[in-house]
Amino acid sequence: MANILIVGGGFAGLVAAEKLAASVGRSHQITLVAPNRNFTFYPALVELAFGECETSDISFDLARKLSSIGVRFVQGELIRINEGLRTAVVAGEDFNGEIAYDHLMIAMGRRLATEKVAGFFEHSHHILGLNAAARFGKALEEFHEGTIVVGMCPSARLPVPVCETAFALARRFESKLGDGSVKIKAIFPESLSSAFGGADLHRQLESAFEKYKIAVLYDVPISEITPSEVVSEQKHRIEYDLLMLVPPFRGQAILNYLGITDGDDFVKVDDRMKVHGLNNTYAAGDIVAFSGPKFAHMAVRQAEVAAANIAAELNGEERQRTYYHEIAAVIDAGGPDSIYLHYGIWDDHLHRLKQGKFWTWAKETHDALWRARHR
Repeated sequence: MANILIVGGGFAGLVAAEKLAASVGRSHQITLVAPNRNFTFYPALVELAFGECETSDISFDLARKLSSIGVRFVQGELIRINEGLRTAVVAGEDFNGEIAYDHLMIAMGRRLATEKVAGFFEHSHHILGLNAAARFGKALEEFHEGTIVVGMCPSARLPVPVCETAFALARRFESKLGDGSVKIKAIFPESLSSAFGGADLHRQLESAFEKYKIAVLYDVPISEITPSEVVSEQKHRIEYDLLMLVPPFRGQAILNYLGITDGDDFVKVDDRMKVHGLNNTYAAGDIVAFSGPKFAHMAVRQAEVAAANIAAELNGEERQRTYYHEIAAVIDAGGPDSIYLHYGIWDDHLHRLKQGKFWTWAKETHDALWRARHR
């Protein structure tokens, strides 16, 4: 019997655990380590901030879910991987010590590097967490007039929540946008195409922003935030009364000593999701060093590939599953301006762009079914 250790309880960790439990769980021990007992469905955090769902709708008990499929759950933080001994040092409330493994799956996700932008912690909201989304929602309830700025910091890697937040703000403050008492600005550090991994969708998005009276500012790499202004690296200053930004992303510096990370602490893998330089070790999700944005559906597909290849190794078979890096995302504008994008980041010959109210419904249906199936 082999010991399979998964580190991380987000999309990649959960999906890998499910796939491995279904394929090899009866013959091998699967353990998942995560610092939080609850799973959060991150794509719905914009809805949570705007009061369109409850916390219980988009989170569930991860430990209970894993127990139901025969996976051991350990609540704790990874401290160190001893690659030579094939052990992981974990510290938590109910466990402190080493966990031995034969196969390792790293799915720790990204770190929000708010320290890279001076003043972010003190002055900006974000929505990448249940509590953070709730705080932004409370600030929205107390906001009545002025300028709202939403945007991405350099290296933020998550443009969809910025767009969807801007559209949701436009719906909420429609009458005040009309009389000028509220203004909405969306900021991107580079072009819209760069934000979406090179995809050509700027004409559709710009048209939708203009329709909803959202001013869009490109090439504004934010470097500092004061109590009333966003300051770019070129010292452009943009005033705000309410601010929501996606902070910079980084990987996990705790893994750097292994020699498996790039300059931003993300883990380097091949197209089978195997970690460069480590035996029997795979990685998936936001932790991996792939270019372009980091979306939940990418983490899911990477986890499926990694789990299939781990199972193949355990069964003495050749690893055959490969990962293709692409975007398949809906930008929900709440109506006919919603956009579906399917784009090959590694092969831009794949480029499908569709628009219409159908895609709002499709996203809502897909997300609801995903949560029901996995919780």
